[in-house]
Amino acid sequence: MKKIVAAVVVLLAVYGVTSFVVMNIALTPNRATCGAPTDDGVAATPLQFTSDDDDKIPLKGWLLTPATPTDKAVVLVHGLDSCGWRGSHIELAKAYLAKGFTVVVFDLRGQGASGGDHLGLGWKERADVRAAVHVLLDHGFKPGHIGIHGTSFGAATALLSTAAIPEVGAVVADSAFADVRDLMVQELDRKVHLGALFAPGVTLVARLRGFDLDVIAPIAAVPQIAPRPIFFLHGTADPRIPVEHANRLKAASKGPADELWLLEGAGHTQGLQMAHDEFLARTTGFLASHLASADLASDPKTAPPAPPAASPRPS
Repeated sequence: MKKIVAAVVVLLAVYGVTSFVVMNIALTPNRATCGAPTDDGVAATPLQFTSDDDDKIPLKGWLLTPATPTDKAVVLVHGLDSCGWRGSHIELAKAYLAKGFTVVVFDLRGQGASGGDHLGLGWKERADVRAAVHVLLDHGFKPGHIGIHGTSFGAATALLSTAAIPEVGAVVADSAFADVRDLMVQELDRKVHLGALFAPGVTLVARLRGFDLDVIAPIAAVPQIAPRPIFFLHGTADPRIPVEHANRLKAASKGPADELWLLEGAGHTQGLQMAHDEFLARTTGFLASHLASADLASDPKTAPPAPPAASPRPS
């Protein structure tokens, strides 16, 4: 009996250590190199800033200024194994510029040219997005005049960030997941295989590392965004993040101006490819029409709830 107990203890220990290793692998992105806007003929000012948290991750990106500026701006948030410029779609950035938006594109932590070694499941990346929003505030844009447009992992990050950053006036979420746990087996299979075997251990290790998977799910953040508008869009044939995620997110939202656009037959983040002109018109038009014409944070009746306490903003 003692031998059996000892064997079980050893197996559990090995499983725990292996799960920790798998978690580290899962949180280590494949760095991509996306070049710079100037490579594609777009004038841009390089940006260097740090994440708005205790990690102080160095972040790199660009500030794009339109030929005819308006009082509106947008932060573009890219997906996994990608980076800010091409990962956020060059044509999308150009479309926002054509509408008079000032645009910030940047590399999230652990990706592209930014610092950091690990992903933060969209939760820690909130501090990256918050820092990018502060760049725009420092350039004179008012609360409520700044939007976020995120793609895939970046869309989930955008939803989590908007809930935590009251200065953001509206958000576009292209192909977001509702809860990372629903994708864990599939995503672990992409990284290490045997996803079903390690998913329970990784979930436990995530909690030990400070990730409460109940709290950090985008579907938990979505109701906190109201009354600020959300535009969800998703391909009905998405093999990586099934369209049910979009339906669940829309069902959880509480904003009267929230919209859901399902792109029939589109795969993962293929909306721009399959409905090019309509995609650009609807996404940029959504932010153009919904971003505030007055200071969002000045009126306590209309201001969204304050985000959870964060570390002081870096100088």
